[in-house]
Amino acid sequence: MKPAGYLIFVPVGLGLIAAAEPTPARLSARISAEIRASLPLYVAPVASAKPEPDAPAADPNVVVLPKIVIQEKRPPGNDPDVWLSPRRVQQKALAAYKGSMTDLEWVLNSWFIPLFSAPPSVRARAAYQSAKAAAENDRLGNIITAIAVDDPAMAARLRRAMDPGRLP
Repeated sequence: MKPAGYLIFVPVGLGLIAAAEPTPARLSARISAEIRASLPLYVAPVASAKPEPDAPAADPNVVVLPKIVIQEKRPPGNDPDVWLSPRRVQQKALAAYKGSMTDLEWVLNSWFIPLFSAPPSVRARAAYQSAKAAAENDRLGNIITAIAVDDPAMAARLRRAMDPGRLP
């Protein structure tokens, strides 16, 4: 047996040592009483008088529930890539980039010269992020159009805020 094989006996030995330790003995009733006598007595908290709800209590079919407020951080909703790993987002971007080209275009665009041009994965990521930004701008444009029905002044302010020339 190799010397490393003896390491398997270490956990077995530790298990046998742990099993051989005696279990602690239970306390006698006299010692338990002495310990309890030295501890402060338990005083139950006073029940606070809660105001009764204004709902009618006469109807047996009505159940009145207490009012509660749940404050929770809302999960991100519009971006499905939040739930994906960075590698999976890159694969998704590369698949979309490759799907937007013919086979000949893909073969020609998959060649690159290091230090002079970007690899296809970087170009795919840039195209994917550009398409996501365009889709988000379209979505916000639709929201602003819906707002313009009720409040044209607010819609004009939002359109000015979305102006690409004014964005940082």
